Amino acid sequence: MLRVLFASMAILLLGCASANVSGSGDANDIDGTSDPIDASIDAIDASTCARSPCDILSQCGCEGTPATPVCDLDFQMLTTGATKCRANNFSGTESTTCTMTATCGPLHVCVGGRCRKYCDDDNDCPGAGGLCLIELTQGNPAMPIPNAPETCSTDCNPTAASNAACPATWACHIYLEDPTPGTPGDEQYLTDCNAPPQTGGGVASVCTGNTSCNATLDCVNLNPGGPQCRPTCVCPGGNCAAGSCPGGTGSCRGYTTPVVLGTVTYGACF
Repeated sequence: MLRVLFASMAILLLGCASANVSGSGDANDIDGTSDPIDASIDAIDASTCARSPCDILSQCGCEGTPATPVCDLDFQMLTTGATKCRANNFSGTESTTCTMTATCGPLHVCVGGRCRKYCDDDNDCPGAGGLCLIELTQGNPAMPIPNAPETCSTDCNPTAASNAACPATWACHIYLEDPTPGTPGDEQYLTDCNAPPQTGGGVASVCTGNTSCNATLDCVNLNPGGPQCRPTCVCPGGNCAAGSCPGGTGSCRGYTTPVVLGTVTYGACF
């Protein structure tokens, strides 16, 4: 379970614990018809691969097809989790937006309008904010794609208006991964990139999650005040009282459970 947790106040991150890679007419769509593959490529010897016809994490099985060198999910067979070789038109990484499978490079998948990195464990996800925990799902209701690897959250700076690790104009937010809600001590903080809201999202705007807020702001449930987009601040040496906030947004305050990513402690301005 992914959520935002600030002090004693929790805001659910809706739709980010899993990423839907099928559907129609929304940002998660993948154009599975963009990279037709000649059936003759079956001649490739995939006997050394963990999966047939190819294996995603090792990128094994597509070496013999220069036009389709990337192993990815077969987006026409998501219910079975089948793989196939596809094209690599733009070598897209986590900072790349995408509208078709061929946009993303090896070890990346187009989901939620951007390329996400496949992973086997947290070591595959760079930075303190990168964790291997985003499950790929398909259908409605969403169901896990069989045998599909998980993907990384993106390590980024939640106090910066732009991040090189995120697509241009996208915002970086802090989230909490809580494998067992109600069990203290198993939580992990992480960061991830989200497209900005179409409207609103400024300081003190009402929010339902971080995706409701603009860059440098997270959704914090104030008491009194309710859920609001509030500036994220850095607590020097863990001392939030020494942190700075934009004019008119209050003081930098720490959370009951310190929000620490790597060596940096974060607070919120209110």
